[in-house]
Amino acid sequence: MSKKTVALVLIIIIAMGLVFAAAPQTLAEKFSYAFGIYLLQQTGENALYYFSAYQQNVYPEMDINFGYMGMMDFSQNRSLYTVQELNRIIAEYKEDYAARMAIKAKENLEAAEAFLKENETKPEIKKTASGLQYKVIKQGSGEKVTDKTAKVELDYELRLLDGTVVDSSYKRGKHSTLQLTQVIEGFREGVMLMPMGSHYIFYIHPDLGYGAKGSGNTEPNSLLIFEIETYSIVD
Repeated sequence: MSKKTVALVLIIIIAMGLVFAAAPQTLAEKFSYAFGIYLLQQTGENALYYFSAYQQNVYPEMDINFGYMGMMDFSQNRSLYTVQELNRIIAEYKEDYAARMAIKAKENLEAAEAFLKENETKPEIKKTASGLQYKVIKQGSGEKVTDKTAKVELDYELRLLDGTVVDSSYKRGKHSTLQLTQVIEGFREGVMLMPMGSHYIFYIHPDLGYGAKGSGNTEPNSLLIFEIETYSIVD
């Protein structure tokens, strides 16, 4: 690794004002430290970006402070662990995480299908051929999207079965413009059902959502509940 890369990483970490805690204790903390070192070795000055990306999309349990601690230590030619220990920590955590997510995937799929089975008996719930369930809050009178590559101006809120709000344009206080090729299948199908000016709630089976892989803080096979209001098709 070049001296320039080391210096740049150190400057960024120091500029962020991170205060490092004591040595990592849990497996997730040790993994964060070890993975920070791994990313610095593999990606150099882009390690900070990749750590955040992995944390957001793959391993949400990672602790950013311990990741940066690992980068800082490695940049200064020191480490809490030997190379063998670092490799063991990474392998052990990945195996442990995969095993826990497999259990979650089974539990979440069972919960999702039980919910949808009961939900579809409600008179206000409609269901498409794909299994997408939805409820109409307000039926708009505008045009419908016919092109799967279209961009649509809308508001949305994503909730999980336990009520956790994962993402919300309402909270950001600004409409979102989304290209339908960049969203999950259930979201895309749902928006294409809605005349502009509509307000629907969709209940999305994992097969039409993030599936068995999940996404970031959304566990594998999670049922997704999207509340969506459409405003316009963007040229």
